[in-house]
Amino acid sequence: MEGLYKYQKELKKRGIILTLCGPISHEVIQSVGTILRAKLSDENASTGLILKVFSVFVEQAENIIRYSISDRHLLETYVGFGILVVGHEDNEFFITCGNKIENSKVSELEANLIKLQNMDKDELKRYYKKKRKEVSNSNSKGAGIGFIEMARKASKPIEFMFEKIDDNYSFFTVNVVI
Repeated sequence: MEGLYKYQKELKKRGIILTLCGPISHEVIQSVGTILRAKLSDENASTGLILKVFSVFVEQAENIIRYSISDRHLLETYVGFGILVVGHEDNEFFITCGNKIENSKVSELEANLIKLQNMDKDELKRYYKKKRKEVSNSNSKGAGIGFIEMARKASKPIEFMFEKIDDNYSFFTVNVVI
């Protein structure tokens, strides 16, 4: 078990303040979110920064719960399976998540994220308002609103990657810097 202590030290060295790996549910988000807010407050982060980090944390976790291919019910609770990391480096916070998705979803997701990467803050604001109207006029689960919200809160364009697992699945990773 000596390796776990080294792993913990390495995480701390890299600025990781929180990591979750495995099943993630709404109850987990709520509990861990409370701890995350307290940790950020202890580090004297401004209220605005705490709200941005917390909001992106929740959006990332929601994406895992909603869209992870490895989802199921556990103990009467709907969960998604993935990894979620929050850290602090070079005076910025980062929130990174990853989960397995179907390869058939990669091209559309990639196109949408590239579109967001190429928008400035004003374009993101207009696009967000447009998409909100579309969502309220349909029965959609959000039509990518979460990614737009994250892009609006981010200090840099959203980073993402797809790692092909096999012919059916890829591992989707998203990093948001605040």
